[in-house]
Amino acid sequence: KEEASLPPEVVRCVRPSGLVSYKYTTRKGLSIKRLFTFDVEMPHQLSPLCADGEVEEFTLMPVEELLYSIRYQLPRWKPNSALVAIDFMMRHGFISPEEPGYVQLSALLRC
Repeated sequence: KEEASLPPEVVRCVRPSGLVSYKYTTRKGLSIKRLFTFDVEMPHQLSPLCADGEVEEFTLMPVEELLYSIRYQLPRWKPNSALVAIDFMMRHGFISPEEPGYVQLSALLRC
C-alpha cells in the first residue's frame, strides 16, 4: 500500500518475485542496496496514487515503449527503478536470453 495507495483487495494479490541489488560509491565508501521485488496485476480501472511523497508519478506504458525508454532514454529513469523494470522484463520474457549481453545483465542485477 505504501508507494501506490493500493486498496486491500489489490494488496492481497501482490506476490514476491525476487531481489535486485546494486552497488554505488559514496563519499563514505561503497554502498550496497537490495530491493525486494513484487508483482501484481493491476485492475484496468485502478490508477496508483502518489500519496506518501516518495514517488513523483506513476506512468502506464506499453512494454515496447518501456523497452525503448530504458534503452534510449535511460537518463529519464531513477537507477533503481530502471533495474526493477529490467528485472521484470527479463522474468516475463520481454528481454530474451538471445538478447546480446543477457547473461551479463542478469548477473549485474544481483551483485
